[in-house]
Amino acid sequence: MEKKSSSTISKFARFSSVGIQMGVLIALFSWLGTYLDKKFLSKTPWWTIGLSLFGVFASLYLVIKEVINLNKEDEQK
Repeated sequence: MEKKSSSTISKFARFSSVGIQMGVLIALFSWLGTYLDKKFLSKTPWWTIGLSLFGVFASLYLVIKEVINLNKEDEQK
């Protein structure tokens, strides 16, 4: 019983860190896009749009990768 509770807490901790990682990645790429738009004096914020979307897709990739790894670990047990 104790092992299951510890495993659940461990999974929760892993996914809460993934959420933080997602936020940081998206914010970083959005900031970089804004910086590049200001540097190149863009009329339309293409850098911000593109890099923000890239940050979203990259963070989703990391979440899916983490879920797959978690499922593999569960199957091995």
